[in-house]
Order: sequence, then C-alpha cells, then structure tokens
Amino acid sequence: MQAICFDFDGTLVDSEVFHADNWSNYLAINGIEMPSAQFLSEFAGVTWDKVAAALQTRFSLDLSIEQMLVQMEHRTRDALMKGTIPAKTGVDNMLHQLHGQLPLAVVTGAPREYVEGILHRHGWLDLFDYVFCGEDVDNNKPEPDIYHHACNTLGYCSSQVIAIEDSFTGVQSAYNAGLKVVLVNTEQHDWYITPDYHFETMTQAHSVVADLIRRPRDAAEKNEVVYA
Repeated sequence: MQAICFDFDGTLVDSEVFHADNWSNYLAINGIEMPSAQFLSEFAGVTWDKVAAALQTRFSLDLSIEQMLVQMEHRTRDALMKGTIPAKTGVDNMLHQLHGQLPLAVVTGAPREYVEGILHRHGWLDLFDYVFCGEDVDNNKPEPDIYHHACNTLGYCSSQVIAIEDSFTGVQSAYNAGLKVVLVNTEQHDWYITPDYHFETMTQAHSVVADLIRRPRDAAEKNEVVYA
C-alpha cells in the first residue's frame, strides 16, 4: 500500500460526543429537545450539511441550512477556545511512527478551519501531506468523491490506498471509491458493506496497518477480513 487516508472526527479525535452535545444545545436554544445520545445514534459520522438539512425538515426550522451551518461553526469555534478535543487512544503514537514512511492525508467532510485548527493544537498538522475537506468536492461523504479526489491528488490508484474510518458514512465513501478500508470502532455492525479490517482501537489497528504498508502489493490486495 502506498498511502494512508485518515478520517477526522471519531477517528483521529474523540469528537463525536462533543458535536452531539453542541448540536443538542443548539436545538434546545431553538425550542427543540433532542438529547445528545439520540443525536449521536442518528447522526454519528454524518456531515454537517446533511445534519442541518435533516433537522430543518424534521422540525420545520425557520432557519436556512446556511444559517444553521454558520451558527454551528461559531458555536464550535467558541467551544474550542476553551480547550481542544482529545485524541483517540493510540493516534499520536501511530502518526509519529508512520510519518515519513509514506504519504499521510486527512479525508473528512468537516470544515477546513475546524480540522486544521485541531490538527495544529495536537501538533499533527505538519505530519500530514494533505488535508482534504468537504468543501473540496461537490458531493460530500457518503459519496466517494472526496476519496477519488484524494487518490488523484496523491497520485495512486484507490486500490493502493488505505482508508481508516469510524462510521458507516465514511466506510461507504471509502469502499465505493475502491480503497482498502480499516474500520476503527467499538461497535460490531451488521452493515451491507464489510470493511477489510475492523478493530476497536487505533492501537489494535496500528500493527496491521504497519504490516500492510510493508507487504508487496499483491499480498496486500488479497481479500481478507480481520476482526479484533
């Protein structure tokens, strides 16, 4: 394998609960009750534009999608001024060990200002060769566009690139683009798409990813599924 693409929210940083709380509080201000747990179960991994569209339709909000996104970006920026979102276990060690061995990229549907700001706070921004964000393509995850764009920019066929994701939305995007998919998530899922590998933590995934980038291409291309 020639390059690795990392999802951001829920994969590199433990941000899903942060965003669920943020959206829940935002809805409460607008007179709508949606507990964080409910938001998380329905919208984990879903890009903000799709979240805003779904909520606007469901609750007949007197706000445009654009207004909701701008307001949420301000709320997120204000919250991050008080501290940063913690890294997922094992990520820092993995990134520092992989840096310089092959190109690394972030592939996320989240806004660039938010993503690069947190990468900078963790000292990771310089570890990545590219950061691809939702605004770089017309169709965000779960469509495969952003992974096609990433592979084209990296200069490798999608079958030569590993995608590390934590959600069904991200797995769909990477799988449909033809990448080797590593799911890092504590849940066992009955999805119609099966990732090539599934681990509960990045620490568990690290040795297998390291092995993949050392293997000859023909060995790495074998159809195998690992659960840990």
